[in-house]
This record gives sequence, structure tokens and C-alpha cells, in this order.
Amino acid sequence: MSDMHYPKPFPFPFLDADKEIVAAAKAHKLEEWVQKFLLNEGNHGLATALRTETALMVDLIEIPLSLLNKIEGPEPVQKRETLDVWEERVSGLTLMIAEGYKPPPLIVTDFWKPFEIVDGNHRHEAMLRNKIEKYPTIFFVKNEESVKILTPFKS
Repeated sequence: MSDMHYPKPFPFPFLDADKEIVAAAKAHKLEEWVQKFLLNEGNHGLATALRTETALMVDLIEIPLSLLNKIEGPEPVQKRETLDVWEERVSGLTLMIAEGYKPPPLIVTDFWKPFEIVDGNHRHEAMLRNKIEKYPTIFFVKNEESVKILTPFKS
């Protein structure tokens, strides 16, 4: 990954997140890793929500990106972002991924709506632009139906 141009707001301490997250999952410390990650990014609201909601399942699952629902972007979604800001962040990540960078896993919940990407909407779009079809995703789910849907994807 030489001479990469990183987007400005980016959590550099997590450049080895792909390795860290596998170790955290094996050690049953996914929730701890997620808290560290979110607090480092400054996403205190989501860190608190994930800590206070009761999840039936917290797991790292490689899943088709097409099954996940974006909540942030330039189109009419929950957290609307201007097209220029969206493109700046996504294009930087797209280039990094094309050059071999493995971004942190997406974080998805069913707390409010089914399979919402609560952290990683820019990463999700950048992976789609790189033709990545599946990616390790951390799920916090509280509905039995979600557990049933995810079960076939668990390894």
C-alpha cells in the first residue's frame, strides 16, 4: 500500500482491523473490539446504543453485501450526506481497497430496521465499487427472525 492517499477522516489505528477482528471473534471479544473501534472514530452514540440494547446474537459473519441496508449516503436515506462529501470519502476508500487495503468490518443491527449498516456505509459503497460481493460483518441482532436469516451464513 505505498503512496496511498487516505481520506481525511479515517481511523488509522485500525489499518490491521481484518486481523484484529478475527482474533477478537475467536476470543469472544467482539463487543469489546467494537466499543474500542467506535469510540476511536468518535461514534459515541452508536457505542452507547450497542452497549445498552440487548442483542440475542453478536457475531462476525461473512455475508453478501447486497443483503445489507445503507442508512447514509447522498440519496434519500436516514443520514443524508451531500454528494461531494460522499464521493470524496467513498472515492478515497475505493482507491485504497483497489490497492489492497482491507477495511474494518461493517457493523450491522436489526435494532431499528432489518440489517441496517450502522457503521461502514462509506466502506460498503467502496467495496461494491470494487466488485466485492461478500465481506466480514459484525452483527448485533435482537430478533429471532434475523438470527434465522443469518444462521446459514455462519461458518
